[in-house]
Amino acid sequence: MSVQMAASEPLTQHDLDLRSLHSSMVRSRVLDDLQGDLARRGLIGLAPPMTGYEAHVFGAMAALRPSDWLFGDLRTGAAAVERGVPVRTWLAQRLGTANSSTGGKSTELTAKEANVVSVSSLMGTQLVHAVGVAMGMKAREDDGVVLCWYGPAAAASGDAHNAMNFAGVYRLPVIFYYCTSGDPAADAQRLGGEAYTDRADGYGIAGERVDGSDINAVAIAVANAAARARTGGGSTILEGITSGDPLAAVEAKLTASGLDVAALRRSVATPLTAELRAAVIELQAEGPPEVATMFEHVFSALDDRLIEQRDSLLRHRARFGDGTVD
Repeated sequence: MSVQMAASEPLTQHDLDLRSLHSSMVRSRVLDDLQGDLARRGLIGLAPPMTGYEAHVFGAMAALRPSDWLFGDLRTGAAAVERGVPVRTWLAQRLGTANSSTGGKSTELTAKEANVVSVSSLMGTQLVHAVGVAMGMKAREDDGVVLCWYGPAAAASGDAHNAMNFAGVYRLPVIFYYCTSGDPAADAQRLGGEAYTDRADGYGIAGERVDGSDINAVAIAVANAAARARTGGGSTILEGITSGDPLAAVEAKLTASGLDVAALRRSVATPLTAELRAAVIELQAEGPPEVATMFEHVFSALDDRLIEQRDSLLRHRARFGDGTVD
């Protein structure tokens, strides 16, 4: 059993716009398909899909405020698009073009304007960063909430333990949203046969399991965890069970209400696919950033060591840039 620190009058239903969430899910799958194609062509690196995890992400976001902060992993880049980041901006970052919002220095999504913090390919680092932001919120007496998604590899990291221990001690407004792998046997083996939320007791925080294929159940669980966090109740571990197809579940409800889900899919997927294909061609023409820019933004100003390294690199490229060797 996990520590019980329930919010007053916890939600049992959540008012969701299923048609809007359906559009978000379809849009996410179009982005997944594009990333898979770009990865196969060698234009981007890692591109794990969000497919099957959409309820974890969009259900959680539906229960939060736009001002709440989001930390994710490589699967959750579409969260920034859901927060209003244009798909072209998202794509430019993924391609690492010179004119992208990160100047081509990172192909892992970040969107400060949407309170979506930079994704890292290192497993578990986002949990510690999330706790740091939550500590700042508490110090400022801000009633915002931080939500952090992660999977089994991150859960097994030392950073996960450090983050949850710190959050429990200081009763920080963090929702740790653990997404299971979808393979119950593998997850049970990783956790020694126990539920992941059983760890919550040890950290002195609340814990709850939720059906991650049910977008309404996810929204309710996150809304209750957020209400608890905003009123000083501290952190929550939510264990989102990945099973079934969350998009199919939403489409079943929409079909029951008389809507043509195939037409709804096409209305989102067809124009977005065309937009993205055209944008890939245009953005590739921008090319990568100039090599010397890798030394920028390391510190507020270049120090002597960086200047020496930059100048040495530029001399080397001027001498051997065409591939000749003397």
